[in-house]
Amino acid sequence: MRATLSEDLREEYGQRNVRVNEGDTVEVMRGDFAGEEGEVVDVDLRESVVHVEDVTLETADGEEVPRALEPSNLRVTDLDLEDDRRQARLESEEDSA
Repeated sequence: MRATLSEDLREEYGQRNVRVNEGDTVEVMRGDFAGEEGEVVDVDLRESVVHVEDVTLETADGEEVPRALEPSNLRVTDLDLEDDRRQARLESEEDSA
């Protein structure tokens, strides 16, 4: 599941989109939560949705539940590069671009 990169990250890594991982910071581009920014707390590959911190819905009994978001409606503004393999992959794709 991939989401578009912000303009500065596009220039830095030489690509338009990247796989969304937990820990990335994203901005919601479409829908009721457009303009909200937060950290990715869960990526559900089975349902193809992403859950973002502070993007929640309130149920009828008052419980806060995370709102499932399509990755195509997100823009990655900051990457979590703690994974060395991910960082190496991004840098190798940057060199080939």
